[in-house]
Amino acid sequence: MWALVKKEWFVFFSTPLGYLSIGVFLTLSTLFLWFLDTDFNLINAGFADLNPFFILAPWLFILLVPAISIRSFNDEIRLGTLELLLTKPLTLWEIIMGKYLANLMLLLAALLPTVVYFFAINALKLGDNAIDWRSAVTAYWGLFCVGSSFVALAILSVLHTKNQASAFIIALLLCFIQYYFWKGIADLMVEQSLYRFFNAIGIFDHYINLSQGVIALKDMVYFICFNYVVLYMSKWRLYKIKNIEA
Repeated sequence: MWALVKKEWFVFFSTPLGYLSIGVFLTLSTLFLWFLDTDFNLINAGFADLNPFFILAPWLFILLVPAISIRSFNDEIRLGTLELLLTKPLTLWEIIMGKYLANLMLLLAALLPTVVYFFAINALKLGDNAIDWRSAVTAYWGLFCVGSSFVALAILSVLHTKNQASAFIIALLLCFIQYYFWKGIADLMVEQSLYRFFNAIGIFDHYINLSQGVIALKDMVYFICFNYVVLYMSKWRLYKIKNIEA
């Protein structure tokens, strides 16, 4: 499995696509946070924290993560090497996890340079008020959990269609629905029980808790269970593809 992870990592950075994808994410986040006159601008906010970044980043992930993650299986399908991969001494679960872990490493590679924003905010802040680093670490963990969920959804999407454009659109819609759609439905509910139910289904409410520095067991269980269920569905889809090819 780790050989597959290393292969995915090498393929991604052996082409301009890898650097371009991470570059687009960093460029957009930098523009929104530091240069454009938007609600996310850190200088206009007047507070020495990165909360605007943690609000903005999931929306950038909705566009970026599907574009990166569908490449893993789409290249295999397009080049006709998926059948060859299925004959390797790897279980279906190892194949899915290999692709998944490789994309998580790419996600970390995109997030790591954003730590510079903290040092910039710390240098620009007035007075002796210290930045809450513990909350920042928790917020980064929440952002990583959101990204991992989007990766799982993108892998599931690409296994249901051979067309790259269709896979991207499906993945983008699934990520949007899971991140914000259920939150929108919850806001329309009058009964508190229904409000809590729809909020619990979606990612948004669980992520907001983590982005505010609150670590709750229910949020961690949600992300673990959600990723497992989606990856298991991907494994089942890959099993059907293998039987069809056989």
